[in-house]
Amino acid sequence: MIESKRAILSKSLLTAVLTAIVMVLLICGTPMAEPVSTHVSQGEFAAYLVSELGWQSGVPDEPKISDYLAVLSGKRSFRFEAEDVFNIEGDSVTVRNYPLYGPFSGSGWLSGTAAPTTVRFTVFLPRGGEYLLSVVSKGDGQHWSAGGKDFTVNTGGGLREKEAGTITLRGGKQEISVMLPPEGGVDALILNAVGEFPAIEPLGGWRPDTPLSWGSYAETMATILNLEKKFPGGQAAKPEIIAFKSINKLPPAVVETNINYLGAHTATSWVRAGANGAVLELPIDVAANGIYALRVRILGSTFVTDFNGVRKQWDGKPYLYWYDLGASRLARGTHILKIEIPPLGGADVVELTALKSSQQDYLAALGIVGKNPSSTLSQAELEDQLRKDLGRLIPAR
Repeated sequence: MIESKRAILSKSLLTAVLTAIVMVLLICGTPMAEPVSTHVSQGEFAAYLVSELGWQSGVPDEPKISDYLAVLSGKRSFRFEAEDVFNIEGDSVTVRNYPLYGPFSGSGWLSGTAAPTTVRFTVFLPRGGEYLLSVVSKGDGQHWSAGGKDFTVNTGGGLREKEAGTITLRGGKQEISVMLPPEGGVDALILNAVGEFPAIEPLGGWRPDTPLSWGSYAETMATILNLEKKFPGGQAAKPEIIAFKSINKLPPAVVETNINYLGAHTATSWVRAGANGAVLELPIDVAANGIYALRVRILGSTFVTDFNGVRKQWDGKPYLYWYDLGASRLARGTHILKIEIPPLGGADVVELTALKSSQQDYLAALGIVGKNPSSTLSQAELEDQLRKDLGRLIPAR
C-alpha cells in the first residue's frame, strides 16, 4: 500500500515536472512579437519629402539618407574639377599638373591637342533648377554645350574663369561638353544656382535617427512654403546695431568718417572707400538659432551683398540709405556679411532683428492646432498632414 502511494506520488511529481518543462519550452521556444513602431524618423521624413516633391532624380540608384539630405540642403554652388569628370576612355586630352598657364585647382588640368578636341564631362547634381555655368579654361573660340544651349567662351592664352551662360538642368546626371580650340585646356566647371534656395530642414538641422516631432515637421515645411519671411518680430525684439567701423582690420584706402552731408549715419562714424571701391566683411554674432531680419545702411550707386548663401546686386543711392536684405534663418554662431561697395561708396551699420521662431510659432504658421511640438508623428499622421501642406504649392520639379 505504501509502495503504491509512493508510485502515485512519483507519477504525480513527474507529471508536474514534465508540465513545467513543456510550459518553459513553449514560452522560450515561441518568440514574443516585438511591438512595431509606427513613428517616423527624421531621416525617413527626408526621404519621403524628396519623393513627394518629385526630386528622386537627384539621388543615386541605391540612395543613402545622406543623399536625400543633399537634395534638401541649401548648397547651390558646385565646382567640378575637369580631370575628375571627363571621359577618360574616349577624350583625347592629357592631364597636366604644371602651372605654365596660370594656377589651377585640384590635381591638374586638361590639355587639348594641336587640333580641335571635344571633351565630355559627366557631373551629378542633387537638385535641378536654373544654374549659371562658369568655366576655368584656356583658349579662344571654345564651344560649350549644356542644358540644350550652346555658348562660345574666350579666355586667351592662360587658365582664366569666365561665365558661359545660364542653363536649366534637372537633378541627377548631366553631360556638359566643349569643343576646345587647338592647344586649349580646361581646369574646372562651376555651377551656381540662380535665385534663393534655403535649406529644407528643421531649425537645428537634420538628426536622421531622431523620431520626427510636430515641431521639427513644422520648421521643415515652413521653408518649403516660404512662410518664414512673414514671421513677425517678437514682443521684446529690439534691433541689434552692428557698425561697419567695428571691423578689426579695414581694407586699405577705406577710412572712417563722421561727415553728415551724405546722409545721417546711425553709428558715431561710418566707413568710406577710396577711388577703387572696397570689399567689406562684417562679422555678425547670432546668440541662438532662429529667424532674423537684416537691414543695411549703404552709400553707393551700385553695390553687392553676399550673406547666408545669397548674393545680390543692388541699385543704390548717392547718400546713406537703408536696404532690406529680408529674413534669414541663422544658426547660432558668427556669420559674415560681405559687401562690395563702389568707388567712394560707404557703409554705416547693419540692423539685426530677431523674429518669432519658436516651434509653436511654426505650428501656428502652418495652421496646425492642438499639437504638442515635442510629440512625434505616426506614419498615418505624416501622410495626412503632408498631403494637406503640399497641396498648397506646386513644387519645382
